[in-house]
Amino acid sequence: MDTEHRGLGAAEAAGESAGRALPLTQLPTGAQARIVRVVHDHDGHWRKLSALGVTPGATLYLQQRFPTYAVRIGMSTIAVDALLACLIYVEPL
Repeated sequence: MDTEHRGLGAAEAAGESAGRALPLTQLPTGAQARIVRVVHDHDGHWRKLSALGVTPGATLYLQQRFPTYAVRIGMSTIAVDALLACLIYVEPL
């Protein structure tokens, strides 16, 4: 992928799901979604998210939004703050 599509999932880079993608912070509690993009910021937060299983193509379930975002991915549940949640773009299922 070139630098213009840095951090995009394959489907989003191809333009297939760009219209429906929204930040995790806008997903309603209890919704299921597919991760289409993890923004590569200058602080390297995407590396931390990747290590936790937050990668394009993975399916997640948003369990709670407050006090932190609790997300189930596979058999794991992780908590991320609003700053990290803003970096995760999903497509609701």
